[in-house]
Amino acid sequence: MVSVTGLLVVALVLAPIAPSLAGAVPVPATGADRSAATRPSTAPSGLPASAPARPVASDRNTTEYLALDRSLETSRFGVATLDVGGSVSADGARTRSAYQTSWLREAFAAAGDNDTERRAVVLDGADRIDARIATLERRSDTALTRYNAGEITTQAYLRELAAISQAADSLRGAVSLLATYNSAAGQPVATERIATQKSRLLLLDGPVRDKLAAAMRGERDPIRVHVETTDEGVVLATIDRRGFTRRYVREASVPSARRPDGTDQFEATNDRIGAARDRFRELYPWTWSNRESTSIVAYQGEPFLYTASVYSVRVGHAHGTSRTYDLIAFLDGATRDVFREIQYKDLSRVPTIAADSNQSDGVRVSVNRTRSGGPMLVAATDEASGDPLIATVLIDGEPVGRTGTNGHRWVVAPRPTANVTVVRGDASASVTVFSDGAPTG
Repeated sequence: MVSVTGLLVVALVLAPIAPSLAGAVPVPATGADRSAATRPSTAPSGLPASAPARPVASDRNTTEYLALDRSLETSRFGVATLDVGGSVSADGARTRSAYQTSWLREAFAAAGDNDTERRAVVLDGADRIDARIATLERRSDTALTRYNAGEITTQAYLRELAAISQAADSLRGAVSLLATYNSAAGQPVATERIATQKSRLLLLDGPVRDKLAAAMRGERDPIRVHVETTDEGVVLATIDRRGFTRRYVREASVPSARRPDGTDQFEATNDRIGAARDRFRELYPWTWSNRESTSIVAYQGEPFLYTASVYSVRVGHAHGTSRTYDLIAFLDGATRDVFREIQYKDLSRVPTIAADSNQSDGVRVSVNRTRSGGPMLVAATDEASGDPLIATVLIDGEPVGRTGTNGHRWVVAPRPTANVTVVRGDASASVTVFSDGAPTG
């Protein structure tokens, strides 16, 4: 496996430059509403201007995020739990992709030292992988179209995403093996083609989808997932309660921001890696200013994604988890926009704002929020003493779990309002809050 000659792959680990913030507590509003407008696509010196940027939206005093750039088709919740049908579907899809790896390994071994046959196996393997990826892409597109049209439920859509994700994850092994054999056979397949295969898989799997599959197999507790879609984009967000840390996990895809046949504008500069870094810094100013670790373009190793005009930027930041990198963005070289993003946040570090509270029957409910689709903290306390209460939490009438011994329950905020109820025995209290409004911090 070889990298592009003359390019330096940057993988920097920077010293912390910002202290960790305090836990989530009520924060006074600062006035103006959060701006969800896109940032201007101002090209650095020597870099051609691109089309208007896809909306990497500001979430003041915390990380920016990739938003869907067209009118929403859906904004709903689904729950993934033990699901025999979903598990069988996911396992079947994974098996069909795993077959590509097995076939490639056996066929290459059978070719022995015959260079002609080895090259033929690699070429055939590349064709097979392309065909398999295309099948998964069509399945993904069909599922989204049917979901937006109301032909399948949210649970059925999540089942499809889980199956496709498992297949894509398995197929990534075949792509890696293809790269190894391609190098051994004298590179009959262009490295750009293999890098493109890797980039196509980025839109087909992700951490939330992996959690869906695990829940359907019964390997973890059920999870509640917030799903937002447009005609071609998808955002999935959930609260991960495993272990001692409560984490907000979000993945977003905007396929139209990816133009694989376009001219790579970063490559047109004397420093394509630096140009991609500067574009990320422009789109994610808070994230960049509060970075604690950074890696540019080294994601998943050779052949590097920039060979296919895809630039990965991974950043660890002050609101992140124990992961080295808590925000991963993938920029397209032709559009200079982010088409895929993954985020992890430690909820004890996320700044919130006091939305509203109410009391009834001796129970008080308080809500701290961030934004629609972001984390929202529900607190249940005794009205008289202020002591935390273990209570059932309902969002828009749907039970979403119970508060812990600290009286808290983190949820993903629906759009645009949320009716929040806490129930303890025969007593309950409710409040309706806007999940968007004044910025956090």
